[in-house]
Amino acid sequence: MREDEPLVGRAAQPNTPTPLRLVTGVDGDRTFEQVYARHYDGVWRCLRALGVPIDHVDDAAQDVFIVVHRRLPDFDHAAPVRAWVLGIARNVALKVHAKRRRGVPMLAVVQPPGVDADEVIARRDAAQLVTRFLDALEPEQRAVFVLAQLEDMPVPQIAQTLGIKLNTAYSRLRLARRRFERVVARHAATQRRRDR
Repeated sequence: MREDEPLVGRAAQPNTPTPLRLVTGVDGDRTFEQVYARHYDGVWRCLRALGVPIDHVDDAAQDVFIVVHRRLPDFDHAAPVRAWVLGIARNVALKVHAKRRRGVPMLAVVQPPGVDADEVIARRDAAQLVTRFLDALEPEQRAVFVLAQLEDMPVPQIAQTLGIKLNTAYSRLRLARRRFERVVARHAATQRRRDR
């Protein structure tokens, strides 16, 4: 792979050897190839959950890893790599949103073999509910909610990643969770009324 050649998209899997160039001067588990292999799927999920349209996620993930590649030699490895990479992903997602309006449904549900149509419809409805909820959140709450609920990142790490105070991160997460519980409760009540 040439140095200036773009990284491949979603097709590159962590278990598949990829011809990615290693960052010189960085050893052990701190090579670009290893960071890419370990964090690509999380970056992809995070970008998607932050509302990057499906047809732009691979490009946005590539943008994340271009930044990672450029900045990895200067990264302080005492800090968590995952939080740093997901922080870059958040910034890339914000840039994508600044360039275009969202309009594509965020979560697609594919029918797995052996699953009946009612279950597929229920999953699709749940995905749409989550999509609408995330789209309605303020960007600051959305970032905290996505990192905590979908990426299972501890709140202190979220605060560090987003550059906010710890109490602010806890407050945003609490408010987003409360709002999500209300959305789910309203949805369940609506479903019960329809089923009568």
